Amino acid sequence: MFEQSKVRGMLVTGLGWMVGKDLPFVSLTFVKGITALQLLERMGVDASTVAVRDQDDFLDEFGSVLYEGDAYVVSAGQWDDWAWVWEHSSWRCFEDRQLLGRLSTGSAAVFLAWSEGPAEFMYAEDGQLLSAFSWYATTELTDLVGGSPSRFDSELRKHGADPDAGDYGPLTPRDLYLRLAEGVGVGVDYNDLLTEPVLSAQLTPP
Repeated sequence: MFEQSKVRGMLVTGLGWMVGKDLPFVSLTFVKGITALQLLERMGVDASTVAVRDQDDFLDEFGSVLYEGDAYVVSAGQWDDWAWVWEHSSWRCFEDRQLLGRLSTGSAAVFLAWSEGPAEFMYAEDGQLLSAFSWYATTELTDLVGGSPSRFDSELRKHGADPDAGDYGPLTPRDLYLRLAEGVGVGVDYNDLLTEPVLSAQLTPP
């Protein structure tokens, strides 16, 4: 099971709240030990677009381009000592396979993404991509970077997967990757994404 999501007042936190939610397009990057603004800067933010916006202001400014693949609209926040960035209209960490490693310099980083079919989980430390699982690249449960045995083998087995056989077990790739990410320690406040004012901006095009 997921570690039980915490409840802080009305804020549902962790990642367990994402299970069963209608979130067809998710691209989340986490880096430990830095601020949300620092993570935006590392990802190449257009500084002139950075502001704390409530949901109405966010939709007023970005709603018309929110789901266009080249608009680079993002929101950002903090979860404990992890900064997160949600790419609403880009796949920068997915398209640049070395970016997560660069973001992790001096720390650790996690990338978690899915669309209506493909799903991805990547983990990096101190400038090096160490593990990557992809339902997009292969339907087998294989660490495409770390090989076998993977650093996540024990965690995978805990959730019913069989990394030796490449079998996801009873969970979908999306749910299994969510469990791996939360096991590392990352999370997002539910209301930070849906109701509370948070940092938002646009990344500069590559």
